[in-house]
Amino acid sequence: MTDLNELASPLAEPHAGDLQGALTQLEAEARVELNRICAWWTTQAPAPDSGFYGEISEAGVPDPEAPRSIILITRLLWFFSSAFEATQHEACGRQADRAYRVLLDQFLDPKTQTFIWMVSAGGKPLNARKQTYAQAFGIYALAAYARAKQSPAALACALKIFEQVQTHFMDPIHGGWLEALGPNLEPIDDVRLSARDQNSPKSMNTHLHILEAYTALSETLGHLEPDHPRFAAVRSAVETAFDIFNQHIVSPSKDRLGLFFDLDWTSQSSVRSFGHDIEASWLLYEAALSLDTQTILRDAKQAALGLADGARQGLSEHGGLYEEVGKDGHLSRLHVWWIQAEALVGFLNAYAINRDPLFLTSAFDVWDFIKANQIDTQGGEWFELARLDNQTSKAGLMAGPWKCPYHTGRAMMETIRLCQTLRATTP
Repeated sequence: MTDLNELASPLAEPHAGDLQGALTQLEAEARVELNRICAWWTTQAPAPDSGFYGEISEAGVPDPEAPRSIILITRLLWFFSSAFEATQHEACGRQADRAYRVLLDQFLDPKTQTFIWMVSAGGKPLNARKQTYAQAFGIYALAAYARAKQSPAALACALKIFEQVQTHFMDPIHGGWLEALGPNLEPIDDVRLSARDQNSPKSMNTHLHILEAYTALSETLGHLEPDHPRFAAVRSAVETAFDIFNQHIVSPSKDRLGLFFDLDWTSQSSVRSFGHDIEASWLLYEAALSLDTQTILRDAKQAALGLADGARQGLSEHGGLYEEVGKDGHLSRLHVWWIQAEALVGFLNAYAINRDPLFLTSAFDVWDFIKANQIDTQGGEWFELARLDNQTSKAGLMAGPWKCPYHTGRAMMETIRLCQTLRATTP
């Protein structure tokens, strides 16, 4: 396998005259990094008990007693399935099978047909609450596995979760989806996704990943079973999720997202998340492409370009994308792994829409930053915080409840796809 260090020179600026060459190089480097990500996760994440470690330190040491989260297992299932479909690497296929078994055996509550939040290292329930966000990632992962492995059972499970979300988690008055329910699908007081989130009944993050999951389910149904009796309902739910996101969560100025909301969509947060802005820019556009209606595509292009342009305000002098502007107006200058991955895809996608060279320059700069600061070229995987932010501490994780190959692996697959599209349409 080619070592990433052999491809570590900065990419040529797009105005240097050889855009085809720069895109070819970027695609080649993304393939190398995708192979590295696959190799790390297929060898380091599996635990001896046929599951996956709940945590692996930045030094590469697994914690066999760490609890295991629904987010880790669904994102592993999504990544291994998608990587297997893209590369046909047998190791990814085997780990996709393992992740599928773990998800259904340890996280699926047979009583409610929904996913619980956390299990022990031995697979016993620790937190049986039902986050809507977790159901979304379950659908997203199962749809990817169904497509990669041609699995009717996985598709049926994804559809069952979809039906439960539509039945129990929707707000019938104001629209959208509630943040969380209790173990028996009862209302609960504390619905936060994580300790850093606000305790609000609705959030941008949950709605973004509902849209992402429903889009994937619709595409998988169209690919495997276009005559399925629930195909129209899923497609309609994608359109509903898109409209809600575009109307209530994308700001009127189209350059940023609101993060937390009351039931009636009154905004409850002034925080600006550059990572979510750029991630949403391309996921909204992807959803619109799957719906393929003129009005939705027009709205998606406007939102995608506005959000990508707004996110450029968060670019650092080093070429990466800063984390956020807090409610006190303070700029967090951290370079977080997932934000860099989404920035690469989001800026490339924006360039593909309108060919503004500023977006391409931003994408190239982010990738050069990732190579120099985010990727662990010795051990593999990506540092949670860039090396220039965290030069001495080993307190971060290489794998954990939120540290998974979903952002990084997907970014490489999307970069390959976008480079191929751009090269085919560039003189």
